Amino acid sequence: MFICTVNILSEYISYFLKAKGRHGTHSPFVYQFVSECLKTNMDNNFVLERKKLFNSLKKDKKTIEITDFGVGSKRLGNIRSLKSIFKTNTSRGKYGTLLYKITKFYKPKSILELGTSLGVGSFHFSKANSDSQIITLDGCSEIYKVAVQNLNIRECVNVTCVNSTFIEYLKANTNQKYDLIFIDGHHDGEALLIYLELLKQNSHNDTIFILDDIRWSDSMLAAWNKIIQSKDYNLTMDLFRMGIIIPRKQQEKEHFIIRF
Repeated sequence: MFICTVNILSEYISYFLKAKGRHGTHSPFVYQFVSECLKTNMDNNFVLERKKLFNSLKKDKKTIEITDFGVGSKRLGNIRSLKSIFKTNTSRGKYGTLLYKITKFYKPKSILELGTSLGVGSFHFSKANSDSQIITLDGCSEIYKVAVQNLNIRECVNVTCVNSTFIEYLKANTNQKYDLIFIDGHHDGEALLIYLELLKQNSHNDTIFILDDIRWSDSMLAAWNKIIQSKDYNLTMDLFRMGIIIPRKQQEKEHFIIRF
């Protein structure tokens, strides 16, 4: 769900016309990403377990009071049902599958997720690679409690949930390095750039950054376009709703629009 002034239809048409498959990419890394990573199979047990989780959340009428530190979902009000929160969750569709496939294929040892919500993204990370150690943050105490419960029921033992704002956590944890960082919260372009600046201390040359809702608003799209031009990330990939960026200083700077 997009709440923004960006013309999504126009953006999608432009994306669709420019997007390329594996035969339109000359980077070995991106070719492998398209031809192998995106075609990674999901385990049958995971598919069944995910279906149970989704069916449960779709029907859950329980309401909680949201303390919202971002900007994207304020129009929904502070009192929300879990099923309404789930409807706006990126990770319930093909982009959740993307999180799973990236994790299963690249097998990151350490993952940081900014924005736990109901724990759906963390669930995909956890089940894709049981050896990954996942830290997921959410500033809202009520939604944090729901996420902990959901992840405990699904035995996601490699996930550590933290009830904290992103800034507080990043300023207090400057030494930990992550192989994969998923930013799914706040939905403000200026905030996104601040988080990326802080996360330089927590990343390395091959850290995979996944940015959600890059077309959520004018500010998010402007930030995304600035990131594409940044010298900090030599590899950037546009998958329409999500963007992927990696420092990869060993290669020439390249940007790819991937058909997804």
